[in-house]
Amino acid sequence: MPPEVRAETVERAMGYPNAETVRAACEAGWMVVVPPTDTSRVTLLRAQLHAGEAEMLVMAEEQGVDAVLVDDLRARNLATVMGLRVIGTAGILLFAHARGMRVDVKSALDEMRGHGFRLADAVYQAILQRIGDESR
Repeated sequence: MPPEVRAETVERAMGYPNAETVRAACEAGWMVVVPPTDTSRVTLLRAQLHAGEAEMLVMAEEQGVDAVLVDDLRARNLATVMGLRVIGTAGILLFAHARGMRVDVKSALDEMRGHGFRLADAVYQAILQRIGDESR
């Protein structure tokens, strides 16, 4: 992850459940902070995106990553245009569920939506149908 994403998810998000998780993952070496090198490109993207998303897209392209984790619609669209595969938070939950991890996808999505996470009703219903089909 780029430095701005770490700052957004750890330093400026103290008290949120994910802050401690991301901090611990960085300390354990599971997540690594990699700054983008093309800072002028980051500046250009910041005209359209938040700082963390701009850094992440530039860094991802520079590092040749397989996929990016991004939920913001504008950033998702730009990532797709850049040729990056996009996975959102809901996709990560589905990934974990499909691999047998004990995650209550519906409860997690309901809680996220209750805190303002935007997820189209059609996508929400499709996810619930998919996890229902997998559990049969």
